[in-house]
Amino acid sequence: MKSYLLCGVGGLLCFPIQAQKNVYLKREQPNILLIVVDDMGFSDIQPFGGEIDTPNLKYLSDNGISFTRFHTSSLSAPTRAMLLTGVDNHQNGLGVMPPLHAENQYMQPGYEGYLNEHVMTLPEVLQKNQYYTCMAGKWHLGAQSGHTPAERGFEKSFALMGGGAGHFTNSFALSADEIPVTFYVEDGKVVDKLPDDFYSTQYYTDKMIEYLENCPKNKPFFGYLAFTAPHDPLHIIKEWADKYHGKYDCGYDSIRTERLNRQKQMGLIPKDTPSNLPLSGHNKAWQELSDIEKKEQSRKMEIYAAMIEYVDYSIGRILKILEQEGKINNTLIIFMSDNGANPKEPYAYPGNTKELINNKYNNNLTNYGKADSFISLGGSWAEVCNTPYSLYKMTMDEGGICTPLIISRPGIKGHVVNQTLLHVADLFPTILDYTRTKRPQSYQGSALAPLYGKSFINIVNHSGMTVDRNDALCFEMQEDKAVIKGEWKAVLLKAPYGNGKDWKLYNIKKDVAEKYDLSKKYPKLLKQLIQDWEIYADSVGYIRSDHSNMIKILGPTKFYKYGKE
Repeated sequence: MKSYLLCGVGGLLCFPIQAQKNVYLKREQPNILLIVVDDMGFSDIQPFGGEIDTPNLKYLSDNGISFTRFHTSSLSAPTRAMLLTGVDNHQNGLGVMPPLHAENQYMQPGYEGYLNEHVMTLPEVLQKNQYYTCMAGKWHLGAQSGHTPAERGFEKSFALMGGGAGHFTNSFALSADEIPVTFYVEDGKVVDKLPDDFYSTQYYTDKMIEYLENCPKNKPFFGYLAFTAPHDPLHIIKEWADKYHGKYDCGYDSIRTERLNRQKQMGLIPKDTPSNLPLSGHNKAWQELSDIEKKEQSRKMEIYAAMIEYVDYSIGRILKILEQEGKINNTLIIFMSDNGANPKEPYAYPGNTKELINNKYNNNLTNYGKADSFISLGGSWAEVCNTPYSLYKMTMDEGGICTPLIISRPGIKGHVVNQTLLHVADLFPTILDYTRTKRPQSYQGSALAPLYGKSFINIVNHSGMTVDRNDALCFEMQEDKAVIKGEWKAVLLKAPYGNGKDWKLYNIKKDVAEKYDLSKKYPKLLKQLIQDWEIYADSVGYIRSDHSNMIKILGPTKFYKYGKE
């Protein structure tokens, strides 16, 4: 039995970093553990330059590969849909994230609001290859009958149907528009009451441990652990509430600079990368805040950091179980965030107002992080969390779509891959290659949509450190658009970050913070990239929004029935 180093609150597991034999060559089918966090910034964790104590993720990075050019959607449900299907979100049913549909998009092909019949999920494919499949955490890919995790390939599941909720047992909806999908299901059945001591990260981890311990001895497993942390509301259990007391009193610029310097020292970014100072007019600078505002901002970041460390602690619990069960040496572990850090304030959710938030929740400074509070990170910290990138979730700047990815397996030591462009849809074919599994050509009689992702199994197997990708990677969400091809990126942002008409051009190899618009200098290159995006949009069935709001027309209850009474 290996020895463990105990550190942090509650005996946090820090696995020893030591050479392990490469067991991939065994014919035994490998286990897969896929871990997704919600709205975590690029630079929050230690392997990506963060100060937040994350020793278990550091262990995975030190015994795996960290990718710095991994791209997702700018919102969580489309990312998760592409992750679990390998198909572009405009074809898998999440062309826009509910409840953001315009009237002309609602229930159109590729915009159903749930995973449609033209995709198969990873658990559905792996089940056909005799895998035991289980998940715990956020689903957000369909809350209606026929679309729950139990009906899309998971043998065991405990899942939040919506996009977020209070993390404690009261589990309140983020807004009135979210109420119809703010509930949990277990193995397809609605959970009537959560335990009195429920805290999302802890309970998801408990469930995953339960499922893994009950995995049949003759089957490999596919486990999907989809944390809602650190998504707002920022909530943390009492025992961890003061772990970062005073840590962020120094303000935004100090933390940003420290992270940037560490990233340069670690070889994650070029040595000459400038600071991603906030874009003028969008977020307040630290020196512009009053004393009470500084205390409020510092406290929010303290809670956010504690939530992330508690996720790391919980991952350590899973690693311990895998070690005890003798499965750690045959498990591929993947860790990622679904998009960049979240700038949204509670009152910004559709249907909310500042007055409603103030009246409904106890958001006094001393009550931050408790079950009856509803606070969020805000734009200034969100941009710091995404260092060295600009902007954040809900935008197509790198701060919104470039997120940390770690893939760990026995037999490889820490490597950083910062030249290879990857897309979240790439993980689907890569996992299938790793498990030697084939995707069928149809699902319940319907032809499957083509895969958008490309396998990078050569990197996972450490047989090559690049992927042959000469094509353009394209993105769209709520009329924000982007295309990346090699070292070039074209971006079109709507207000308040752009005018929704003029594309900007960046060399993201030399300018990772997207500071210098080169559209006037290289107009022909920009024109070609825009053409690449238009070809993509046509191929995936993109529907331009008419800027209406379908949930306002139908009301939340009818909206989420998706045409079914």
